[in-house]
Amino acid sequence: MVLAGVTFLVIAVICFFVARSNTKALDTMNATDTYTAQLLGEVYKKIAASIGADALAEPCEITGTIECSTPLTAPVSKNPCVAYSYTLTREYEERVTSTDSEGKKETTVERRSEQLKSEDRRVNFYVRDNTGRILVLPEGAELDLAESGSRFDAVQQPWSGMTHALGQRHSEQSLAPGTSVYILGCAVDHKGTPAVARHPNDASQQFMVSRKSERELADSAATWARIMNYAAVAAAVLGLILTTWGMITL
Repeated sequence: MVLAGVTFLVIAVICFFVARSNTKALDTMNATDTYTAQLLGEVYKKIAASIGADALAEPCEITGTIECSTPLTAPVSKNPCVAYSYTLTREYEERVTSTDSEGKKETTVERRSEQLKSEDRRVNFYVRDNTGRILVLPEGAELDLAESGSRFDAVQQPWSGMTHALGQRHSEQSLAPGTSVYILGCAVDHKGTPAVARHPNDASQQFMVSRKSERELADSAATWARIMNYAAVAAAVLGLILTTWGMITL
């Protein structure tokens, strides 16, 4: 009983921190001003003329469509993209022998996988709105990638001991030019031009590139914050009751 109570208290703590994280994300979006590409350019010029472009570190939001003149080539789909995540996984079957409570042994075949390779790449790109375009430096950003490619290369191999190779699976997620995105980041100077990037002096500041709109992200954060707060309270109350009851009945 005490163990169950402690487990619920741990769950309550986890729910609390998840709720707080979503609340913080919502507060950040609400507190950050939305800029157009043109307006960011004007802000950049004013700061550069007054105190120097290096001083620019303005939290900002911007929406638009991705453009890139030198995109990457996604490894599976072979499509152009500005970022991708690729994994190569070996899939196989393995004979597993278990013993039941009566000492009887049973051998079953289970399908398993093993990651062989993982690769993540991204390049600088532009986001265009109806006023112009702004450079984006995606290093360090939380990217909302889309499933864009999957391939399974089967192999015909006999059993080797307790295992049997099935093949290799190639999986890809990417972010393509032409995608409409919402970006929450920081306006900075990059080689004499304005850009949106990670905050240069505060790594805790959120930097994200999302295929969802600001409204969709805000609604999701608000919903999850509310649900996790309710869950935290419920788990804490239940945990305290079970822990107290367990200690009384010891």
